Amino acid sequence: MAKLFMNVLSRIGLKNATTPTGGSSSSGITVNRDPKATQVKRVGYAVKNSSGGSDAETPKSDFAAIATAIERDSYLTQTVLKYSELIMKGGYAFKSRSDEALQYLKTRLDMMAIATQVPTDELFHGIADDIVRFHNSFVVKARAKNGVGLPPGLPATAVLPAKDPVAGYFRLPPATISITRDDQGNVTSYTQDSGSGGDTVDFQVQDMIHIPVNRPAGEAFGIPFLAPVIDDVRLLRKVEENAALLLYRHIFPLLAYTVGVAQPGYEATDEELEAIRSVIEDLPTDGAIVLPERHKVEAVSITAIDGRPYLDYFENRVFSGLGMSQVDFGRGDTANRNTADAMGGNKADRVKGWQKTIQMYIDQFIIEELLVEGGYDPMANPDFKVNFVFNEIEQEMRIKVETHEIFKFEHNVQTWDETRKNIGMDPVTDEGRLHFQMIGMQQAEHQATLDQAAAAASGSAETNNKQQPTNQNGTRSGPKSSTESLKEMYDKVIGISLKEKDQYDQIQSEFELPIETVQSLHKEMSKVFSAMEEDVIGEIQRTNTRNRFPMTSPSEALSAIHFSKDKMDQVIQKEARSVLLEGAKKAATQLKLSKAPGINLSQSLRLVSEFTQDSFDLMEETIHHVLNEKLKGVDDENKAILITRSVFESVRHRIKAIAKTTVIKTYHYGYVLALGRSGVSSVKALHEPGSCSTCYEKSQEIISLVELSSYDEMAIFYRIPPFHTNCECDLTIHDEGGEAK
Repeated sequence: MAKLFMNVLSRIGLKNATTPTGGSSSSGITVNRDPKATQVKRVGYAVKNSSGGSDAETPKSDFAAIATAIERDSYLTQTVLKYSELIMKGGYAFKSRSDEALQYLKTRLDMMAIATQVPTDELFHGIADDIVRFHNSFVVKARAKNGVGLPPGLPATAVLPAKDPVAGYFRLPPATISITRDDQGNVTSYTQDSGSGGDTVDFQVQDMIHIPVNRPAGEAFGIPFLAPVIDDVRLLRKVEENAALLLYRHIFPLLAYTVGVAQPGYEATDEELEAIRSVIEDLPTDGAIVLPERHKVEAVSITAIDGRPYLDYFENRVFSGLGMSQVDFGRGDTANRNTADAMGGNKADRVKGWQKTIQMYIDQFIIEELLVEGGYDPMANPDFKVNFVFNEIEQEMRIKVETHEIFKFEHNVQTWDETRKNIGMDPVTDEGRLHFQMIGMQQAEHQATLDQAAAAASGSAETNNKQQPTNQNGTRSGPKSSTESLKEMYDKVIGISLKEKDQYDQIQSEFELPIETVQSLHKEMSKVFSAMEEDVIGEIQRTNTRNRFPMTSPSEALSAIHFSKDKMDQVIQKEARSVLLEGAKKAATQLKLSKAPGINLSQSLRLVSEFTQDSFDLMEETIHHVLNEKLKGVDDENKAILITRSVFESVRHRIKAIAKTTVIKTYHYGYVLALGRSGVSSVKALHEPGSCSTCYEKSQEIISLVELSSYDEMAIFYRIPPFHTNCECDLTIHDEGGEAK
């Protein structure tokens, strides 16, 4: 089969590159890429917009106007910067099955960076920036005349119809490029206009790489997404200008001066009017005048229009056109974390579309040509293919996808090779280097040896049964009830023992925090948790009324779990404010201050919310996963309700654990912030004798409170106790001598 494939290639191929020397494993065979022999001409007519008797087409959108608008308008500038940064946020990588082809490509690119003085990263960043700004990027190839600019010792033979191999790449301003096409839309040449004096430069098709985005069928250029937004921005700035004029017009009241009264002998004279006019003109803005009873000053009441709704409308119109939100511009307003994540996801989807286009053109028109020049033709040997790949910009989404793929493998939905392929990894790998083969197998064998020795020392099951029969001391003769079995099962699944549940009831008095605070928060959170449970049960009952048993998709009944998390967060925010102030009050009392120092409540509450959100996410994931697995296939409403109540009951104790940990953490944070604002240099944690290794290690750290920035204050939140559930560590002031007070 391989021989037949090589014979076919030899018939259609053309040897464009010599076989590399020095033991290279490249085939030296390349497929003919000469357009004269292989190009398929377009059919049908193109949409052309050339004018002035020339066939050269310029973009329909005014790229120069877009560039000027980006330079002068802050919204456009920030939008372009955010999109460009997001494209390159995760970085990029080159991936290939052939290490030799990959190393050849990297060597060529490194040499190009040296020869052109343009780093490879700068080239790719520039392409991304052009795509965001103009939806078009033009990269011209510089050829290696007489081998100048090529890495020594590496083969590089030009790909027809070019006469010399590529020595470097340079970006060209899209606003200066025009494209010449025939009636069918086949590109014949590119022209760059210098814009000064009419000087132009023509480029052949094989020397130019054009990367368009959002290009309609038959068009030559992509249409920038900023083009229709320019008019909206102009209108917004005009409305803002009118609002400024309105403010200037009405910031000072219009005063009407009345001189004289309508009675004989009390009328105003010309001299009197001229005198008061002179006084008013010379009067300072914050001055005052004394007037007799015949003079009267009144403010003219003018009802000005409220321009705020109009400003908001036109601003939101601009945001919609840019694909941005107020959160992206630093305006949180009432948006919560879920809303911000959803908005960020929409922006990430657009960026991933641009990344896909950039990857496609770089793979096809940059990487492949360089590989063919070196004799590593991917058409002749697919293993030579090298892909330009952007790394994931949404790490949380990547973790979720990888976790789901592993879940499908564990539940026999797909094979191991399919799993690795779906998460972007090569399915062919040395499984002997996996964790279980290297470490887990040895541990399992060692544990089996220990178990065998323990079994031999403890006697056989028959002799042990004679000493203490299995029916003694309460051993059941029948099966356990369904409720008890479910509780045991879910305790094992969730990993929480009943002993831990009893420990949550011990609220320490050393924190000097009223126990009522924890009890109050626990009570309110329990109400929300119970409401969540009833909502799920209500959905199950509605499922029964719709005759949907047995349950095939339990996830529909579990949607109420997600929405209850926001209610939990609202309860915690309400209680956390007073706890923060209590911690600050403790610091004032300890330092004998008459007044508690001020702390940043908004930032502190946001940290508390993020801290508890992780716990809620874990609890939601646990309940959702277990119920989704155990309710599937259940054909009885009562059994489904019993399973649901058992799962919720086994997780209920976590509510008190979260309440206790959150209150103490918040209390300590308010205490530490107040100490820092009062001039205390450092604090440290105090661990109880016999504490865990984590508490012991954390208690050795000295937490500095000197000249804290807002970011330092945020970092301290994660360095103070409690360090884990049921942590009994406290905080204390640490003096310069190294002693704790």
